[in-house]
Amino acid sequence: MKFKLSKEFQIGILVIVTIAITFFGVNYLKGINIFNPTNYYYLKFDRINGLVETNPVNVKGYKVGLVQEIVYDYENPNQDIVVVLQLDDDLRVPEGTKAALVSGLMGGATIELMLNESSSYYKRGDTIPSYIDDGILSALTSEVMPRIQTIIPQLDSLIVSLNAIAENKTIESSLANINELTGNLKKASVGINRIVDKDVPELCTNMNTVLTDFSKVSGNLSKVDFDKTVAQLNSTLSGVQTMVDKVNKGEGTLGLLLKDQGLYNNLNTTVSSANELLVDLKANPKRYVHFSVWGGKKDKE
Repeated sequence: MKFKLSKEFQIGILVIVTIAITFFGVNYLKGINIFNPTNYYYLKFDRINGLVETNPVNVKGYKVGLVQEIVYDYENPNQDIVVVLQLDDDLRVPEGTKAALVSGLMGGATIELMLNESSSYYKRGDTIPSYIDDGILSALTSEVMPRIQTIIPQLDSLIVSLNAIAENKTIESSLANINELTGNLKKASVGINRIVDKDVPELCTNMNTVLTDFSKVSGNLSKVDFDKTVAQLNSTLSGVQTMVDKVNKGEGTLGLLLKDQGLYNNLNTTVSSANELLVDLKANPKRYVHFSVWGGKKDKE
């Protein structure tokens, strides 16, 4: 005779298995290993700074457990919040150990155990002394925030000033002038580029020609015997100086003419007589010239 299970019994077993799988699955996802024996300890805080269940418990950064439960007394809100730690069974917590609630920069929180060197240990279910370590958040709150509070009024005044400047109509005209100036600079740049591309090469060519000619002239000058030329010039100047000296001394015809006062007076007299003769010749030409077509007799005076 075969033993046959009823449908109700099968359904009950299926429900039990489903509940068991769900329980183990949820605890596994939370990081709780129900097959591994654990130690339970308690912490008390006046605030938990975002600490939630399953957050890690570390020793020197190494995970040795997790937060199993957080108990808040709704009937006594002023009481401390109780945090239940679930630690590995191999971890023995020495007396004097402290637990720090470390706040993360991005809002998370962890429990950090500072193990003490002692030969006696806490028992399961004991309460470990704890404190809150705000870390960077504390520095931000105590140092940075006051500075930010002093800067905010200055930022407000700066924003007001910037708004006033932005609403000022002269800014538009200034921007227009800047645009016009930019356009002029662009035109000037085009002109300069044209000069550089066209005129400067031509100017360089002309300069090269001038330098070439100057080099030729310099070469010709280098062939000139300046010493001989200067010697001839000195000789000429010496001759002129000798002649001037003779004239000054009254030597030679020119010197006698310049130095002899009587000769000068005779020359003046001769010139004066010649002038009178020319005047009389113009006035009485017949007295000096006799002309007859028929060869007649000479007129008697």
